[in-house]
Amino acid sequence: MTENPVEGKENSRDVIRHLVLLGDALQNIDLGDGARESALVPQPRNPWKLTVLEVPERGPVRAIPRDATHVGIALDGGWTIEASGLLKGGANSIEGALETLASAADEFENVFTSLIDAALETRLPTIVCTLVPSRHVEPSRQQVAATALAIFNDRILKRAFAARLSIVELRLVCDEDSDFASETLLSRAGVRKVANVARSALYEISQEPGRTRVYF
Repeated sequence: MTENPVEGKENSRDVIRHLVLLGDALQNIDLGDGARESALVPQPRNPWKLTVLEVPERGPVRAIPRDATHVGIALDGGWTIEASGLLKGGANSIEGALETLASAADEFENVFTSLIDAALETRLPTIVCTLVPSRHVEPSRQQVAATALAIFNDRILKRAFAARLSIVELRLVCDEDSDFASETLLSRAGVRKVANVARSALYEISQEPGRTRVYF
């Protein structure tokens, strides 16, 4: 996400100079001391800036800086579902459980739509990330978490396709144990892995905008 593939073209549309990340995907990840840019991808070829605009509890998304060159939308899926308590509550029926998940997904979709709308207003190259998956040790819990995540990711894909935005499919990117620091948090290696795929995606869509693609 930081190493720009093109040198000597500071004003080129495909050079990432200021990436704005909409969402809370970095909120619960320890990137260590120092600049987050260096933690994501060390020794970048070209200097760049990262601004994180987390999802507000109420009201509109904060204004995207005027000097932004690229936008990424990324929310922390595994942690969000755990924190919501969706997987801890009891259900008297399958219908009841699905109704609870659907209601939560409706709220999530409204928030995600506001992030997409904010990104589209900038007319900047934008990518959408599916939710960060979880990695539970207990097989039954992993199966339940993955199923719940799929409901939320379906809303992401629907909105991304409708907006003709390209997608980074994190369920396929984060597919190794070393990508996770805990059951619901990515490791530094996992974050860098995501950053590398996202950087390549932003570069490609900057050169060839207007067509939805999936990256992993």
